[in-house]
Amino acid sequence: MDCKEFQEYISALVDNQIDDIKRKEAEEHLSRCALCFFDYKIENLVKKIVSFKFHKSPCPEVLKNQIIFSLVSKRSFSEQLLGYIKLLLANKYLKTSLAIGVLLIAAILLIKPSENGNEKYYSELATVIYQNCKELKNHNYPEKTIFTTNPVIVQNFISANGISNPKMPKTDWVVLAAGIENYDEYYAAHLLFKCEEDTVYMMECDVDKLYKSGYLHFFKEIHNDLEKQKFVKIDYNDFSIVFRLEDNVLMAFSINSNNQHAFEELIASLD
Repeated sequence: MDCKEFQEYISALVDNQIDDIKRKEAEEHLSRCALCFFDYKIENLVKKIVSFKFHKSPCPEVLKNQIIFSLVSKRSFSEQLLGYIKLLLANKYLKTSLAIGVLLIAAILLIKPSENGNEKYYSELATVIYQNCKELKNHNYPEKTIFTTNPVIVQNFISANGISNPKMPKTDWVVLAAGIENYDEYYAAHLLFKCEEDTVYMMECDVDKLYKSGYLHFFKEIHNDLEKQKFVKIDYNDFSIVFRLEDNVLMAFSINSNNQHAFEELIASLD
């Protein structure tokens, strides 16, 4: 199953209305395609939000009658609105619910300030980076992969396979492997580095190519944010994921949270 076919079945997969053969093909595709994995996560999230926010609830008979009456009456809008408010306040259950709702909203605004509007984009991208990291650490390499410790050979390999200006972290880490994934609209490089007794994952791709992909809005938010910051760090499960923009290349690093030395070494290298 390729990306185009997966997009046709993604809704059926999320709704659990897909036969076993197609499910297996879709799950195999998810295990090797980061973008479709991201789409699948988004689809799941949207379904959960919709099912939570828009669950069915019976309309009170008195409210139903009031609405019907207002539709056929010639009262002004202000008079109708006043009538609705009186109706709500006359029902003790609705009045209590309304009061609780107002208090909850006030508590949220006072106790928890508004989060960064771009945080959701980083969180979703961190999910993809984490999945990629797991794949490489489990030796599930892309079809185009080389194994070498020579950084010059690695950069030439990446440059020859779709990324015009490949970057390498300015650290003493030893590169172990480099793979290239072709997502039709752009290329992404996946690298593993040896850092002490741990491995660090790195992903990079050209921002210009991302702007021509189907994820324009998604990456535009991240791009605009990273242009103002040296880096952005997201804690995801047992990993620290660092996002960096350098010379129009989007870079992402996944480091085990326990490897504080590697994290400090990376941050120090970001000029």
